Amino acid sequence: MIDINKTLDLIKLKFYNEWLYTAHMSEQELPEYHRDLTNKMVENYIDPLNLPKDSIILDMGCGSGYFLDIMKERGYTNLTGITLSLTETKICKDKGHNIKNYDMTCVPQKEGYYDESVDFIFCRQTIEHSPYPIITLAEFNRLLKEKGKIYIETPQPDTELNHEYNPNKYSVLGVKQWDALLSRAGFSITSSNTVEFDVDRSDGTKLRDKYMVMTAYKRCPLDIK
Repeated sequence: MIDINKTLDLIKLKFYNEWLYTAHMSEQELPEYHRDLTNKMVENYIDPLNLPKDSIILDMGCGSGYFLDIMKERGYTNLTGITLSLTETKICKDKGHNIKNYDMTCVPQKEGYYDESVDFIFCRQTIEHSPYPIITLAEFNRLLKEKGKIYIETPQPDTELNHEYNPNKYSVLGVKQWDALLSRAGFSITSSNTVEFDVDRSDGTKLRDKYMVMTAYKRCPLDIK
């Protein structure tokens, strides 16, 4: 016999997800200054990791492909950008990048992304868009090999840019909260820093923005069976 209440619960969950993705999430290309910022972050945080050139690397929320461009120039050969944006997909594919239209919280195993199949995840200005950050981090844990590394960059709360009120940002969290979530998801943080800079507005004024930058490695798998 079908349990109608369980069926209704699944329908509710499906409705909530469709509401999130259709009502709130929009395609927003990152401003040009993010190209220079990405370059600096790669120089300061990714280059020191000395990842092998054949490392399997996922760029979660690849935007216009700035990170993919930089890593391709450095000779990395196994790069994949992940995005739900059709605009970003076209921009990146026109550059010759490999792009997959996946939700970063559920990267399909049937497409070859099995448990512990990825060496490195780059997640810049993306995880704050997740309505379910702990589940997203659990998926990153599943994907990464033992001791696999991750880079996360995300806006800090309570800045002049009011990221919390961006209609498609759900998880603008503080340093301690991200530290706690990463730990619960089986990661150990290797570095955690704050980056501050001014953003020019069209009226000539400036606003102070503040990002949190973290690197971590997979300390242990999650016992989710």
